[in-house]
Amino acid sequence: MRIFCFGDSNTYGYDARSRLGERLPAGERWPEILAEQYGWEIQNEGMNGRKIPGEAWSLAGFDRALFNWGETDLLLIMLGTNDLLGVCFPDMEEVGASMERFVRHVLKNPQIAGKGDRILLIAPPPTEIGRFGEYGLSFDRESMKFGSCYEKIAEEYGLRFADAGRWGISLAHDGVHFTPEGHGIFAKRLGERIKQQL
Repeated sequence: MRIFCFGDSNTYGYDARSRLGERLPAGERWPEILAEQYGWEIQNEGMNGRKIPGEAWSLAGFDRALFNWGETDLLLIMLGTNDLLGVCFPDMEEVGASMERFVRHVLKNPQIAGKGDRILLIAPPPTEIGRFGEYGLSFDRESMKFGSCYEKIAEEYGLRFADAGRWGISLAHDGVHFTPEGHGIFAKRLGERIKQQL
């Protein structure tokens, strides 16, 4: 099975312990763990800081990357955390609207051909930046809505869905990025979810 993983730093495998934005070893990143455990062909298309594509250039970049990967059995999308954290007043409704627009674009891609069951929309785990002060709690509260928000989108467009907020993912000291252990838990639960759904 060929799987294309489109996400942000938690797909890329950013190492929150590093000072220069270094990457975790391949054996500690969830896409590569899945590939090793199940023998699936997996493209890790994670990028630090990525938001949900909406501008023409970012949508074209997604289309180009998916085209270059070729035949795709399953597209995994896990985005939205940077959209939420990149504003002064976090609003999950705005994030959800951005994701819905992106999903409509993805469904038009020739590799997906309107088949929602080729897309697995993943709700990211909630952030834990409230540990740094009262202001961060507003972001944490909104991030707890990822699951319900994305599940509605998945239902409306016939997508597969997974809520990583229910998986007990351990986060690093920054309250945002997965620890190596978190990547392992994520890979285990996601692999189970994919096998169950397919």
